[in-house]
Amino acid sequence: MSHAVKINLQGVKQIAFFLLWALPIAASAQVVVSSTAEVDAAPTLCDQLRQQGKVTLYQDARLEALLGREVRKYNAVSRLQRNRQGRNVVTSKGFRVRAFSGNNQLVSKEEAYRRETEIKSYLPDLETYVLFKSPNWRLVIGNYRTQEEATAAFRKLKKQFPKFGTEMFVVQEDIEIPLAE
Repeated sequence: MSHAVKINLQGVKQIAFFLLWALPIAASAQVVVSSTAEVDAAPTLCDQLRQQGKVTLYQDARLEALLGREVRKYNAVSRLQRNRQGRNVVTSKGFRVRAFSGNNQLVSKEEAYRRETEIKSYLPDLETYVLFKSPNWRLVIGNYRTQEEATAAFRKLKKQFPKFGTEMFVVQEDIEIPLAE
């Protein structure tokens, strides 16, 4: 009889050991499951909050009257201004084709204007700009919103003016986007 009691006590010890060992593991597994569910729910909650956002801009009508023009919506990095011809344009980041760049102060200015005249004689509708940013004179062509548009224009210009080809390449610059009046 004492042997049977001993086995029962041994079995109870084993069950107790198992419970003491298994309970912390089961509890931590529960925490991991609930934490994972909360993490999975977080992006959907953020998405819902993001979609519900609304910004309202209140502006005094007298400000529009002082500016003398209708206020329009533009990209945050765009700027409304007048170009050389006096037309309203929005300047924004874009691409152009650089046809000349030189820093020789004796000849670079004349070379930039000479190349502009030559290009304008063949392609009069093409927009060209002679720019000076110390110490360089540059001739840039076009106002392209994407690099693909600028690259296509670059290829055409390179075929039309092969002697400028080694100096021509696409550059990222501020471009002018004309506004419909």
